[in-house]
Order: sequence, then C-alpha cells, then structure tokens
Amino acid sequence: MKSRNKRLLVLSVGYGQGHHSAAAALAEYYIGRGWNARIVDICEKTHPFCFRLTQWFYDCCVRVLPWLWRITYDLTDTADWRRLIKVPLLRRLTPCLHELLGSYEPDLIICTYPLYAYMLDELRMNGVIVPPYVMVVTDAREISRPWMCSAAQLVVVPDAGSRAKVIERYALAEEQVIAAGFPVRAGFVPSGTLAPPAAGKLRILYGAYRQLPGVVNDIRALMAAFPGLHLTVLAGRRATALKRILSEEAGAGDLQILSATEQMAEYMKRSHLYIGKAGAATMFECYACQVPVLINYTLPGQEQGNLELLLEQACGCHVESTAHLISTVQWLLENEGRYWQQMRANMSRTAGALATKRIAEAIFKEFGI
Repeated sequence: MKSRNKRLLVLSVGYGQGHHSAAAALAEYYIGRGWNARIVDICEKTHPFCFRLTQWFYDCCVRVLPWLWRITYDLTDTADWRRLIKVPLLRRLTPCLHELLGSYEPDLIICTYPLYAYMLDELRMNGVIVPPYVMVVTDAREISRPWMCSAAQLVVVPDAGSRAKVIERYALAEEQVIAAGFPVRAGFVPSGTLAPPAAGKLRILYGAYRQLPGVVNDIRALMAAFPGLHLTVLAGRRATALKRILSEEAGAGDLQILSATEQMAEYMKRSHLYIGKAGAATMFECYACQVPVLINYTLPGQEQGNLELLLEQACGCHVESTAHLISTVQWLLENEGRYWQQMRANMSRTAGALATKRIAEAIFKEFGI
C-alpha cells in the first residue's frame, strides 16, 4: 500500500499579522517538500463571536489605546496558562484540538501562538498520543512567559540575543531553545534591480498604524519634502478616511492608498524604505527583502523587543516625530544613499529569507521528520 505524505498541522491565531504570517511561511515550505499542511485557528473555529470580539479589542488597543494593551500584556505574562485553558470560555478549545488530531493525524505540530502548546500538554497528560510539537515565537527579545513555560520539546526564537535572554530568564535547557530567525514566505527576496534612493526616485511603503492625525502629518510632510516620491500607504480600514482627507495630495503626487493587498512582497521589493509599526512579521519580511525600516510606532510589550533588535543590528531607525522622520529620510539619501546601502548590507547578514529553512532543518535534527 502506498504510504501517505507526511502531515503538518500549524496552529495559529488571528491577532495582528505575525502569527498567521509565520504559519503561512512554514506551511508553504513544508508543502514545497511534499508534505500536506493545514493551518488552523482553533480560537476562531470554536468561538467565532468571542474571537471577533477579542480581535476587535486588540485592534482597538493597537490603533487607539496602546496603554491598555500594556496592562493586558502584563496580565497575560503573569497568568498561569495551564489553568487558563480550563476556564469556562476556553474549555471547549482542547476537545476541539483533540478531535482535529484524530481526524487529521499530523506527524508534526507547529504552534505560532502559545495557548495551543498548553492544550497539547493537557492532552498528553491525559494519555492522548500527541506527535512532536514545536513553538515558533513570533517576537524578539521581549518574549513573554507563556511562550516559554509549556512542555514543547523545541522552542524557536528569532535571534541569538533572544535565545540567551529567555534561557537565563526562564531557566531553560540550552538544547530546548534555538535561534533560527522568523519564518518568511519564499516570495520575500531582495530586488535585484532597485537602484539606491535618490531625490525624485524615492519609493516608500508606509504602514498607517499611528493615530490618524499623525499618519496624515507624516504623509503630507513626506510628499512635500520629497517631490517625485512614490508613496504607497497600507491603510486597512482607514483607507476611505485617508483618501478623503488627502484628496489634494493624491491628485498632485504619486500617492497610493490601499485598504488591503495580496501583493505585499511585490510592494516591498519595489520600495527603498518601510515606515510603520514594529510588528515582527512586517519587520522580518523587510529583513528578507533588505528594505531598511523606520519605526514610528511601537505597541508596548513585545514590539519593544523587535525595535531593540532592529536598532542593535543597525537595520533601521526609530523616529519619534514627523520632523524626525523627514530628517532621517534625508540622512539616508545623503552620499548616494550610503547609509541606506549599509543598512541593506546589515540585513543581508541576518537570517532573512533563510529562516524558514533553518527552522525546518532544526526540527528535522531534533525529531528526524
């Protein structure tokens, strides 16, 4: 009888972009090597209404109330997630996962959100046969306790500094934690034709995560300071409002405002700079494409660690105001883009697009699959 392809189950969640982006990259890689792969968000599958409500809360914190996210983040960091999975609201999640294991029969499970690892711990303690499961952490440096305190056999973090920090903080065995990078899809690669930035030929990709007045000020200042700038704005739900507010700028310059796109890799490869929030997924996609990053907004908690890593590796800058943003872009344009080219070179020395392969190789070394 013909043997079946190996099966990967990736457990993710739709809070922000990082968890699903990492999940998609890993599934894509394994499918390319002959595996079957499924990405499942059990939170959305089991409690769709509550999930949408908590997703709305997260989005509200990101856009309007970052101080509230700081409080929420601190609470989740100190909570006992072994008990959390047993509270009435979440109690149905573990049986749903049990059913999924029985119907799909995965050979390997990768968790890009920590809650699922504790559910797998619980199932294993109750005598359920659970295949090897790996935790892939989707932020750097400022890594909260829930990522590190499950019984996952292997934990993958983005860089060596994060690895050293969590081993010391959580007293983990060195062989349990590896630094392999953040998984990025294959399409995120450097452009081979992008010329160094110059006045009149500058291309910027802008993530509109700041509060709306700040976003408008940034866009207007960029369009005024750099004639001929091609500016693409990833605006999400703000797209309609921004188009209305910036109607004159859109008519006078090369300004594109998008509510969503399936072509993120193409937009990134055509850009000299990315300006936006310190979210891990976009930041590491920029690393893979060698697009220097200017961070103008950081969500308190885990994203502060992403910013720390970016600055330590000299792959971008933190800009604290619109005026600082403009002066930083001008600095990057000096001397035929000398500092921009140096940042790209620094990015080329990071894991970048090789991270997904490194993670798969580490899993094979650990489990032989």
